[in-house]
Amino acid sequence: MSMIALEHLSLVLGEFSLQDVDLHISKGEYLVIVGPSGAGKTVLLETIAGLRFPDSGRILLGGIDASSIPAEDRRIAIVYQDYSLFPHMTAFENIAFGLRLRRIAELEIRQRVQSLLAKFSIAHLTDYYPSSMSGGEQQRVALARALAAEPAILLLDEPFAALDPRTQEECMRILLKVNKEQDITVVQVSHAREEAYAVGDRAALIIGGRIVQVGQVEEIFHTPRTPAAARYAGIENILQGTVIWSDSTSLVMKTGDQEVTITGSAPVGSAVTACIPGECITLVHTPRVTTDTRLNAIPATIADILIMEHAVKVRLDGAIPLTVSIHNGNGKEHTYVPGEPVIALFSPGDVRLLEPDP
Repeated sequence: MSMIALEHLSLVLGEFSLQDVDLHISKGEYLVIVGPSGAGKTVLLETIAGLRFPDSGRILLGGIDASSIPAEDRRIAIVYQDYSLFPHMTAFENIAFGLRLRRIAELEIRQRVQSLLAKFSIAHLTDYYPSSMSGGEQQRVALARALAAEPAILLLDEPFAALDPRTQEECMRILLKVNKEQDITVVQVSHAREEAYAVGDRAALIIGGRIVQVGQVEEIFHTPRTPAAARYAGIENILQGTVIWSDSTSLVMKTGDQEVTITGSAPVGSAVTACIPGECITLVHTPRVTTDTRLNAIPATIADILIMEHAVKVRLDGAIPLTVSIHNGNGKEHTYVPGEPVIALFSPGDVRLLEPDP
């Protein structure tokens, strides 16, 4: 049974809307929600928390319809990027605040708060006010406050965005440990690819208020299903064309004046969209003899070169405009110059057919 089940969830907010969201999250799972700015990530978190109410569809928490459960009774804690600590309260008082509202015995409050201060390595901040803390320290206090009431579900809205890399890593380690030790279900919004890889058991990609793909983090960024998902994953080579030949395992797509062989199947005459990761393209100066006669070979000219930290991006002009990504350190970074004729080689198996965008 899912800990969180969203069934055909829709919500209109002015010009923005969540649209027919279906998402199931298991107990103890760490799910990362990714997507571009304005896609609806925070709205989705707040709807799960009970801070917003859907126009249609259902939210089930532990199998129970949550439509009549107030936010304060859902056993859900939410932490925002800006921490939202009470400035007039010390770290101890901030963490204890929710427990005192629930009229927990003072001795138990003190034990819980001291345990959390130790867990997050912030015991030295017991009597400090937020204005005296660094951003990382404030975030740890905010996380400790969220966990003080022992929620079943923890919602995190870009909790590490304002932190330096070292503090980000420390907070991620703490949250992973809490997730495993307490079997708490965590749903985290993130813009950062590395962050999603570090913490996520799975990821859900939301674009334009719709969940367009759910799966392992690797799948989201390396095997996108739609053109919008491919663009979000950073795949720049998205081709549109018409199938001119097909059998059960491969097809030939004509895009402009160029033919491209693809592993896959689609009816002759159908319009298709495909993507090619830039790192799957090899550049050569002369045609290469190969036993794979179906290897795609696209004549082109170097348009420009962009040298980045881990790769060189080479843009090509030709029958198919392409962008090639060459990883630094393989000796090919500086062998190409603008205006130089080249041939772009890529395997049919490296071309991925995409489903239409919803």
